[in-house]
Amino acid sequence: MRKKPIKISANEINRFSYCPYQWYYGRVYGQKVLKEKYLALERKEAPYEGNFKRGLKFHEKYYESYRLRKSIESVVIIVFVLLMVWGIIQWNR
Repeated sequence: MRKKPIKISANEINRFSYCPYQWYYGRVYGQKVLKEKYLALERKEAPYEGNFKRGLKFHEKYYESYRLRKSIESVVIIVFVLLMVWGIIQWNR
């Protein structure tokens, strides 16, 4: 008996790299069911509300730290370039 080949799309890889839980729940429940559950949060009918809110809070915090890291990287690159320009100017005098 042969096993069915598992196909994973580029979209699924992107979802997994963003959040493995999002990928897993999308794979197990399907996107339609997840969207219905998410919409139920707005109507306050969901007993699983805590999990969604915890996930949203996690992603907001992660995005904040990501923005901070990118800002620091930008500042470091700008300082490095300015030091290089200053060094070249000093060397040519």
